[in-house]
Amino acid sequence: MKMLIPTDGSVYAENAARVAARIAMEHDYHLILLHVVDDKGLARKKWRKEGAESVLQGLGDMLFQMGCDRERIDAVIVDGSAPEKIVEVAKEFNVDRIVMGTQGKNGIKKLVGTVTEKVLQISDVLVLVVPPNYISPQ
Repeated sequence: MKMLIPTDGSVYAENAARVAARIAMEHDYHLILLHVVDDKGLARKKWRKEGAESVLQGLGDMLFQMGCDRERIDAVIVDGSAPEKIVEVAKEFNVDRIVMGTQGKNGIKKLVGTVTEKVLQISDVLVLVVPPNYISPQ
């Protein structure tokens, strides 16, 4: 099973990664960790990429501590709009599932839409959304 785990460095993304790891270790797996660097503010692009590398390294370390094999984990950083890039990378790597968290926003954020909601609207790949209140076993 090949799973894409998009992350923004939040606790919601980390929790989704834990869920993905638990599922993955029950199968022959390959995990792709993804961080999308917003293509706005190019003057800070180098700083953002360094931050993305740190986020992905930390997430990879967490998955390793949970028992995942480092050789079965890839990390990818791309520039662009998060929802579109998540779907593009899912197609590029031919993943079986996208596993991502959501913050459970309401009010104006709900009207505008979240990254997770947009991915759900445009993805051809199965998307497993981990709700904000779900507590994954450590």
